[in-house]
Amino acid sequence: MSRDEANALLALKNAWLGVADTAAALQGALPGIEALAADTPLKSLDLETYHRLTSAHATSVMALRGLIDELQRQAARE
Repeated sequence: MSRDEANALLALKNAWLGVADTAAALQGALPGIEALAADTPLKSLDLETYHRLTSAHATSVMALRGLIDELQRQAARE
């Protein structure tokens, strides 16, 4: 295995863990979301936290997707 391949595998593992970590944070917020009453005023919601959690997850997913795209291109060249 070349150094480039080893680095690619490490990057894949780290990116995958990032997605898993942000998914776990979303999962951790789920009970609070599920518990919201239908008449909950929007002003009482922690929209900043919801935005932060979803943005972190979206960013990590897109980074992983981009990495996988690049790894596919690299594998096709070999």
